[in-house]
Amino acid sequence: MNLATVRAVLATGKVHLRFGDHAIIEARKDGLTTEDLEQAVANGDIIEDYGPRALLLGFTRDDGLPCHVVLEYVSGRREATVVTAYVPDANEWRRDWKTRKEKRRR
Repeated sequence: MNLATVRAVLATGKVHLRFGDHAIIEARKDGLTTEDLEQAVANGDIIEDYGPRALLLGFTRDDGLPCHVVLEYVSGRREATVVTAYVPDANEWRRDWKTRKEKRRR
């Protein structure tokens, strides 16, 4: 995903940002607002790229909590969609919130 391009088309107003139902439900469970998700899309970094989808790292404006947002955009469509969003689990992510911890073998 070319995040600069997605941000540019969002800024033109020709493409709008949509929040999927799953994203809203999961974000609310973690106390994230739509403003937090918008902030992550506008200012976050891609930490995993899945082609038309990408995992972004952002931080909440009010308290600086890390948040992960999965954004989907297919060129030519009229919307970019936040698929899911959550506060990353410290047991699964390193302190930079960008790197997954390796799972221990049993």
